[in-house]
Amino acid sequence: MTVVANDDNVSSHNVINRGDPYPPYPYSWYAVGFAKELKPGRILTRRFLDDEIVIFQTESGVLAAVEPYCPHLGAHIGRRGRVEKETVVCPFHEFKFAASGQCVSTPCGEPPRGASLTTLPVRVHLGMIMVYHGPAGQSPAFDLDLPESDPDWHPIATRRLHFNTHPQEVNENGLDHQHFATIHKFTNFVIPKPMEIDGARLYTEYGGTKPVPIIGGVPFHFTSVLIGLGFSLVELTIARLWMVRQMVLATPVAPRKSDIYIGVAARRRFRNRVLRALMSPIERLTGWLYLQIVTYEVTRDQLIWDDKIYYEHPKLIPADGPIGKYRRWVRQFYPPKSRDGQR
Repeated sequence: MTVVANDDNVSSHNVINRGDPYPPYPYSWYAVGFAKELKPGRILTRRFLDDEIVIFQTESGVLAAVEPYCPHLGAHIGRRGRVEKETVVCPFHEFKFAASGQCVSTPCGEPPRGASLTTLPVRVHLGMIMVYHGPAGQSPAFDLDLPESDPDWHPIATRRLHFNTHPQEVNENGLDHQHFATIHKFTNFVIPKPMEIDGARLYTEYGGTKPVPIIGGVPFHFTSVLIGLGFSLVELTIARLWMVRQMVLATPVAPRKSDIYIGVAARRRFRNRVLRALMSPIERLTGWLYLQIVTYEVTRDQLIWDDKIYYEHPKLIPADGPIGKYRRWVRQFYPPKSRDGQR
């Protein structure tokens, strides 16, 4: 189990570009990596909002996410820094910082008063490293409440992409029923029950038939939960036989630019140990193959996202789906002073 450092010293980026239809960085949990990239002593540097963050794990397994610059003279901790036992060490003057962000030692005496790295709340959920962005000094407004991993599912197959889009646009796709036919070529699209909202969670269920070369039409059934604007979990049944779980998570790294973290896993179908062992390679191959499909389908969306603009008051038709309700729901993830501009 991953141990997480405390979240007391949190940061926030409240940059709002006045020309944008919405602020570039909604308050949410965002993916910054995959759990399989973690191991004690390793440092990851990732783009996050308008800068970078550093993620590291101490020798005992404590996980921390910090803003990258040493408070001493500004060196980048993620560039040539190192983990030493329970601390991360600045590459410039070798100040040492605990996972809490606090400077605990220097080569030349006591640490300066108030010397600390700014930390961000960080968790591992279903194989994804998630970091929270919110108002400075405040705890996360909501939690994902998901396990680190799930023994009923295989480890996720992963991919990371970069698109010119915003998390709100990426997640709106799941509510845009029309695009499943026009972009992804689904037929017989059905909605067994309407969208449901519970605080920071939005639930949907839908299905349809997807043409597959050689095989023909294959039925798909999707159930999904969107938690904030940074975490989307979709579980789907393919041809009433295979169960696959997918996450397509958009992390903003600049205005209208996002890193897309994709994770796909197949469900373990059997309890019997012998059958599990026999079927495991086939199930994992199914997950890997579906990752290729998801990647292809998302890049189909990218062709639209890269060139589209955002209308606050689109001219919708009933067949579009609950886009208006979705846009009202997302207001809670923006700074209060920006919400009046949201529709």
